[in-house]
Parts: sequence; structure tokens; C-alpha cells
Amino acid sequence: MKPIKKTEKKTVKKAAKKAAKTVKKKPGKDEKLVRFQIQADAGSEIFVAGSFNNWNPKEIKLRKFKDVYSASIILPKGRHEYKLIINGVWCVDPNCDEWQPNSMGTINSIITVE
Repeated sequence: MKPIKKTEKKTVKKAAKKAAKTVKKKPGKDEKLVRFQIQADAGSEIFVAGSFNNWNPKEIKLRKFKDVYSASIILPKGRHEYKLIINGVWCVDPNCDEWQPNSMGTINSIITVE
């Protein structure tokens, strides 16, 4: 393995800083920071997917803190459908008050960002 050159180190550091800024982005005028959270067994793998991320089941992972898994994301104002993926199983959010039938014959959780 070759040692990393100083110029390569700088490039990597710049990319890391840019990624960190993207993650720490503040909500804009028509956006809001929304937290998804659920209690689950230790060792669970939990993601959230919905109309806000093209239903990508591996993009937004909930992180564990004590016995609660959570993720905060910026969503535009409006109505969004979503599901939690818990250990590979698509589930409605039990903490959500509003659900809607979907084209798959199941139901989705609904969040309205105002």
C-alpha cells in the first residue's frame, strides 16, 4: 500500500468538511426539521423511507440512543407518506396518528409539515 500524499489528504479533508456541512444544513423558509423515532430492541436495524426520498429503504438510518432509535431530516412543507423498515420489515409508525391506504394493499404513515 502506498502512503497518502499531502495533496490527497487535503482533498479528503475538503470532501469530509463539505459532507459535514451538507448534513448540518439548516431548514429553509419552506422546510422543517422533523424527527422520526421509535423504541426497539437493542441490535435492531431501522430505516425510514417515504415519498420524501423515493422510498429508498437504506438511505435514512435511525441511530440508537439508549433504547430509542431516531433520525432527524429536513422535509419541505406538505404532506408526506412514509414507513419504517425494522430489521427488513416495512411497518407503519406506531407513534403516528394518521395513516393512508397505498397501492400495495397496505397502509402508510402520514406526516404533514406546516
